[in-house]
Amino acid sequence: MTSTKELQQIKGGDEAFSYLFPESGLLAKLERMSLAGGSRVQGTLAGKRRSTSLGGSQEFADYRPYAPGDDIRRIDWNVYGRTGKPFIRQYWDEQELHATLYIDVSVSMSNFGGEEANKLTCALRLAAAVGYAALCGGDRLSVRTFAGHGMDEGVRLAGGRASSLHLFRYLADQKPANPTAALPPDPSETREADVSISDLSKSFRQPGRLPRRAGVSWVFTDGWYESGIAETLLALAAAGQHVVFVQLLSPQELDPRLDGELRLIDAELGTGKEVALSGGLLRQYRQTLAEFQDELRRQCTDRGIPFVFIDTSRSISDIVASLATIPNTLRL
Repeated sequence: MTSTKELQQIKGGDEAFSYLFPESGLLAKLERMSLAGGSRVQGTLAGKRRSTSLGGSQEFADYRPYAPGDDIRRIDWNVYGRTGKPFIRQYWDEQELHATLYIDVSVSMSNFGGEEANKLTCALRLAAAVGYAALCGGDRLSVRTFAGHGMDEGVRLAGGRASSLHLFRYLADQKPANPTAALPPDPSETREADVSISDLSKSFRQPGRLPRRAGVSWVFTDGWYESGIAETLLALAAAGQHVVFVQLLSPQELDPRLDGELRLIDAELGTGKEVALSGGLLRQYRQTLAEFQDELRRQCTDRGIPFVFIDTSRSISDIVASLATIPNTLRL
C-alpha cells in the first residue's frame, strides 16, 4: 500500500494527477491489481513475475534430490521424514514484467466526446490507471503515443511507485488542447491522395517502436483506420507480446443525434462530403458500426487477444472494475 508520505508526494497539488484521477479512491484499488501477462515472464531485475528460471522467490516450483553443496535450509524435512531421502525445495525466480502502453493521439481521438467523454482524455486516464498498477507491481513500463505522422520516443520507467509522477506528467502533457473542437485542420491543407495516415501499422513499423523483450502491450485507440490493424497485432505478437486491444468510442459516435443536410468531415484526412441525414441513413450507420466492431473483435479473438470496448461516458473507476472481470487484462 502507498504510505501517507508517498500519497502526498503523488497527489501534492499536482495538476497532472488531478487531470488523470478526478475520482478519489482509485489509487488504493489499483495497488491491489496487476497486469495479466502469462504465467512466466523473463526479466532482468527482481520483480513480482515468475521467470522461466528457478531462483529464490517464495513461490514453490518443484522438488529435486539433494546434492553436495546445496543449502541445507532448502531441505524439506517433512519429505525426508516420509521417504528417508533429502529433497530440495525449488522456487520460481520472480522477475519483472515489461509492459508497454501505446496511446492513439490522432485528431479523431482528440476531437470527439466533448469535455465529459473525450476519447483521448479517457484513454490517457485509463493508461494512467493501468500504468500505475504495473509500476506498483514492480514492472518496467514504457509508454508511447502515436498518430498519422508516426510514433514518439515516449518514456521508459523503472518499476516502483516512485516512477508514477513521471508517468502522470508525461500522460497529462498529451491531453487534448481543445476537446470541444468540432473540426480538424483546414481540409485544403490535407492531400486526399495521402491515405497512409489511416494505416495503423505505419507507426508501429518505425524502427525501435516494437518492444525488444517479451512482455505485455496495451493499445488504446478508436480503431478508425482503413488498414493496418491486423498487421499491427501480428507484429506485436511476433515481438513476444501479450496484447490487449482497447477500442474507445464516444456517445456521439455510438448514437449520433444529427439530422438535415450537413457536411461531414473526415477527422483524420480532412476531406468532406455533403449528406442529407435521415433515420434510414443513421440506422445504416449503426449497422455498419456494429459490423466494424465485430470485425475488430474477430481479428483480436482469432489471435487470442483480449478485445476491450470502452464507452467513454463511463467513469474510469467503472472501467477498471470491469477490466478485472475480463480474462488476461487486469487481475486482482
